[in-house]
Amino acid sequence: MSKPIIPIVPEQLVNDPSKGDGLGCHAGEKQMMDAAKSSGKGEVLQRYAQDYPKGPHDQPQSMCPAFGSLRVGLRMRRTATILSGSACCVYGLTFTSHFYGARRSVGYVPFNSETLVTGKLFEDIRDSVHEQADPNKYDAIVIINLCVPTASGVPLQLLPKEINGVRIIGIDVPGFGVPTHAEAKDVLAGAML
Repeated sequence: MSKPIIPIVPEQLVNDPSKGDGLGCHAGEKQMMDAAKSSGKGEVLQRYAQDYPKGPHDQPQSMCPAFGSLRVGLRMRRTATILSGSACCVYGLTFTSHFYGARRSVGYVPFNSETLVTGKLFEDIRDSVHEQADPNKYDAIVIINLCVPTASGVPLQLLPKEINGVRIIGIDVPGFGVPTHAEAKDVLAGAML
């Protein structure tokens, strides 16, 4: 009895992997900028471009600039830090933060396409902030939007400025809008002033 031979046929590529699929944080700087501007974050990005002009080398090829804000937030006492971004980005940032003297855990508000599009992500962030706002533990909570939530227009500015006496600070720190770690540190410092 002979077995049928299944031919090996090369798979046709639907998307050219070198061009990205146009989705998520791999869409490219221009697409992410356009998405962020169309979702209401144009003013923030314009301010970042004015405050942090790119030099002759544009953006250096280094780790996500948001690490600057995360690192500063993690080193402040009585401050909780919560990230909102793609799981792979959050993993990389939190993993690296422990090599730089992180003294506490990083909060993470996960999302998927549905929660991002319907606005449920903002509700989840708001619920997380309310849950963490314990004045016996914290004086401030820093929420950092990474690329995808920023490009999607997640409105951290709508969060209350204070809950139970705990200061709430929401900042957008997209890798496509903030050039380096140093500028990302400035974004958090400026928001806290």
